[in-house]
Amino acid sequence: MSSDLTATVAIKPDAPARDSETPELDQLTVKPQDRYKFIRSIGFGGMKGVLLVHDRDTDRDVAMAIMPDFRERPKSDLERFVREAKVTAKLEHPNIISIYDIGIDRSGSPYFTMQYLRGMSLDTLLRRIAQGDSRVEKYKLDRLLMIFLRICNAVDFAHSRHVCHLDLKPANINIGDFGEVQVIDWGLARATTQEGVLTGTRSENNRGTPGFLAPELFDADPARKADLRADVFSLGAILYAILALKAPLSGLPMEETLKRTAAGAIPFPSSIANHNRKIPAALEAVAMKALSPNPDDRYPNVAELKAEIRAYNAGFATQAEHATTPQKLNLFFWRNYLYITIGALLAVVTWLIYRIITLKHF
Repeated sequence: MSSDLTATVAIKPDAPARDSETPELDQLTVKPQDRYKFIRSIGFGGMKGVLLVHDRDTDRDVAMAIMPDFRERPKSDLERFVREAKVTAKLEHPNIISIYDIGIDRSGSPYFTMQYLRGMSLDTLLRRIAQGDSRVEKYKLDRLLMIFLRICNAVDFAHSRHVCHLDLKPANINIGDFGEVQVIDWGLARATTQEGVLTGTRSENNRGTPGFLAPELFDADPARKADLRADVFSLGAILYAILALKAPLSGLPMEETLKRTAAGAIPFPSSIANHNRKIPAALEAVAMKALSPNPDDRYPNVAELKAEIRAYNAGFATQAEHATTPQKLNLFFWRNYLYITIGALLAVVTWLIYRIITLKHF
């Protein structure tokens, strides 16, 4: 196989330069044929393949997304491919994959280059934890929650730029070798209004992954509007997977999964997790609140979901658990255990000194 990228996608050199009825492509420039040197294929999925290539201009290895069968693809797929690259390129955030270059080759095939990610997906990590793999034993719950907060940071930032991901799931989260966390695959991302309501047609909504897909995205009611809280649902499903080491409604047929999701019939994580897996009730309550079938019953935004996780990490009660006064007092005690212990010891020592001094006077 030739080391040049154009040879790897088997494109005929006499092909038309581009589809003149595809404006997303018309806006792109043709890149020099010899800029990228093919190294190997990374993988294929959906409508695109990903290659590892060497960028001769910057002298670094990058990942390149391509459409090997772009000639057979409808115009909408070509536009969605380019839209994914453009949307992601505008989301410059430490927890969102970086896009370097977008263009078309001489045959008219679109491509974009991005950061070459090392590590593994969150999906792979959770499966390895469930299997008891010693190589990932350092990923205790506290560390997984830090990963979750970074995912939330990325999504919160995207929402501030009026972009809804719509395909959040562990498979679309990359965990780097040195702890980096990045949200990838923005192919289903949609723009929103200033109020957070998704733009576009309803037919674009139901392409996500069952179990992580909010019910309003596949609801047949045309009057029901979907908004940024669809991503809150997906984040709740990711938190659920972190707690139970299983996706919500995993193992069920797609239709049954969608039916139960819409009905809110998702079992608690503790009811499906391995009996050795200790799941804090506070976090379970947070996940189930985010997974509410009615968007009004979820967290109104990602910031409030993040606040719940931070409250738990700091030893405070979460809003979702509706903690009683004794529970709050118990949390107060453990939050201030050291100070209470020192205070109690000082009180005992002071009393003993007082007693000693008193006894000497007799």
